[in-house]
Amino acid sequence: MSQRANESGGGGKIFYVLGGAIVLAGVAWLVMARGGGIGSTAGLPTPVEFESIYQTIEADPASGIALGSPDAPIEIMEFADFSCPHCANFSGFAGKLLRQNYVESGAGGGPVRWVAYDYVLGQFPNTIPAAMAARCAGDQGRYWPVHDLLFSRQTRWYTAGNPGGEFETIMEQVGLDMGAYRSCMSEGRHLEAIAAARKYGEQLGVSSTPTLFVNGERLDLTGVEPYSYIEGIIKAKLAAGSETEDGADGGE
Repeated sequence: MSQRANESGGGGKIFYVLGGAIVLAGVAWLVMARGGGIGSTAGLPTPVEFESIYQTIEADPASGIALGSPDAPIEIMEFADFSCPHCANFSGFAGKLLRQNYVESGAGGGPVRWVAYDYVLGQFPNTIPAAMAARCAGDQGRYWPVHDLLFSRQTRWYTAGNPGGEFETIMEQVGLDMGAYRSCMSEGRHLEAIAAARKYGEQLGVSSTPTLFVNGERLDLTGVEPYSYIEGIIKAKLAAGSETEDGADGGE
């Protein structure tokens, strides 16, 4: 193009400069329109790229995000996909209420430790960016508020062509440093941890979401009301633990 501009003289140069500017402006508009602007998920790993990483990663029990005391006598592991409607239903009531009543209650925390694992199903286009967004928020100590908001607003982003704007609205709402958040997202900083979490779930036999384990025992939530069912299990285990302690004290 520069050779043709030189042959055409000054007027030709102006024409090509203007033409180039118009082309660049059009490309920029298309990028923004297709989700390549601030707050987009452009450049993040695709499901195919994620699978290539997944094939080489090792299962890691430490890849979950924990809430509650590490000394709690009961541990609940939850494997979920942020784009899964059933997970959103569970999180919106049973999961949130159980954490409030048995994980976060009391000055030193409750009797339950809750560990969230990403189990990306791959059938929704925005699952991986959502999982990364939550973990990037976790870098700033805001994983759980973002976890809850991603689920409660799931229908706004889970099939969107560009979910990045909705993610950023959530991040601003919880008070993140947006520059640090954007850097984390663009670097794909937590992709391997997300893959390791799913690999750990598969190692345990997880194949659908949500799947929960209480002290290593897988729960069957078919046909039950999740909150009352899990609460019953928690109370039974606490009672059994109390009886064991009483028996030990009496034998001394």
